[in-house]
Amino acid sequence: MVGDQNNQALVRRRVRRYGLLAFVGFFFMIAAWSLAAPYDGTPDEQAHIIRAAGVDSGQVAPAPVAASHGSGAFQTVPKGLVRTNCWAYDQTKSAACATSPSADRTPVTVPTGAGRYNPVFYALVGWPLRLWPGWPGVLLARLICAAASAALFAGAFVSAMRWSRFRLLAVGLVAVATPMTLQMSSAVNPSGLEIAAGIALFASGVPLFMRPDGERFDRRLLWQVAIAAAILATLRAAGPLWLAFSALALLLPLRPSRIRRLWGIGAVRWCLAGLLVVGVAGVGWTVVQKATDLGDFRHTVWLSHGQATWAVLQQWREYTDELVGVMSWLDLRLPAFLYIIWELAVGALILAGVVLSNRLDRWRLFVVFLGGAVVPTLMQIKYVNEQGFVTQGRYLLPVLVGLVLMAAFIMEERGVGAGRARTIARLVAGTLLPLQIVALGYTMVRWQHGITKSYPKAHELNPLAGPWHPVVGSLTPLLVEVAGLVVVGALLWRTVGRPATELSSLSAAGQVEHTREADPDRPAEAAMAGA
Repeated sequence: MVGDQNNQALVRRRVRRYGLLAFVGFFFMIAAWSLAAPYDGTPDEQAHIIRAAGVDSGQVAPAPVAASHGSGAFQTVPKGLVRTNCWAYDQTKSAACATSPSADRTPVTVPTGAGRYNPVFYALVGWPLRLWPGWPGVLLARLICAAASAALFAGAFVSAMRWSRFRLLAVGLVAVATPMTLQMSSAVNPSGLEIAAGIALFASGVPLFMRPDGERFDRRLLWQVAIAAAILATLRAAGPLWLAFSALALLLPLRPSRIRRLWGIGAVRWCLAGLLVVGVAGVGWTVVQKATDLGDFRHTVWLSHGQATWAVLQQWREYTDELVGVMSWLDLRLPAFLYIIWELAVGALILAGVVLSNRLDRWRLFVVFLGGAVVPTLMQIKYVNEQGFVTQGRYLLPVLVGLVLMAAFIMEERGVGAGRARTIARLVAGTLLPLQIVALGYTMVRWQHGITKSYPKAHELNPLAGPWHPVVGSLTPLLVEVAGLVVVGALLWRTVGRPATELSSLSAAGQVEHTREADPDRPAEAAMAGA
């Protein structure tokens, strides 16, 4: 008994250490983008900054009017936060033409396309913008966003350390933390936190619901799932839809016996009640404020159903690259090799998961694909003549990350041992993590120089030069990014391939049965189980 208690205490200390290091590592990786970007450096950031400053000033529910592209609302904010973006959508222009935010507190009423969005996120980040308009408030608001996303990433990493058999779930986490994920998490924009919530939901939900029913139901994982689900359902109008497909995929099979078992757990009932309240509030806000009206971005040509279908399907080449990262204001494509390597790595993980999966696993993966790819495609086809091409790859990330995380978990549960898990982890991390610094450096070149040539010379790709520089200098973001990559890389290098801390401690205490029910889709496993 004493030995078991000491072992569990050691596990708790180790988990806390992993969690702290993971938070620091991911925070640095995200914060580097916060420090590097010019004002309004990412899609719609100024619109969200105006919304956040307005919410903190008490303008929580402004009248939904045709303020921006036929949607949005008006907010009254400090004049120092309102600037004209002279370089967006033109990668040949640097940010030097723009005026920096200032401490001018003169109130001005301005339109914002984010004026109808749920105020919860903006209440979290708005106060620095009201207290210190100008760069101090903007940077602090960005760093709050970075810290919130990093906390969700750290929780996901801890789940992998505790419950993923050989920590391949942590490898999946690195694969879905794409440059686009980090850039959006670094900005004053709920999109980044929404993606992080989707990652945390699957990273905790996969080991909670995809492990055999006979194993212990861990309430800490349940609370992590509930927190991530509440965030996902709240931030944006599509959140409840993303949550519905994610939850369905995780909860399969919906057998009466399984539902009764889950309903019999008091913590599950409390979490469901809380999520019901959050979900109803989120949907109610969306309906009352007409938050699904994204505005009018229509093209001049009306498309038939067949033309719309073809056009949207053709967009998937762009959507796929946007999942990895089309940076700045969607005006900068990264070097082609980066997309090829990242997409090959992610595709290999998903393919391996499908090959090793059983019938139930494949149904789960299909539901995620249905919610993250098929349904948004059909919706874009239906509304393309009314709203235009409004879908972006990053909008789909909160659900599609589930494909990678589920596949990584399936791999180690169905056939990948410790040695191969270690090889996969070091190959994926050793390949993808260095690409993060490439993405940041290249995007900094775009912001600081502008990229004017298809084949730039070496000196034109210097992220330390140019007519514009970040307010903290050009070297600081690069050093911060490297520090974060080193921390996360070291964690993966040391831990992947070893038995999960929670599983090994519970196994020693006799609380977890590691044998699995034979898979009828895999005769070899069935034969071994029968033997």
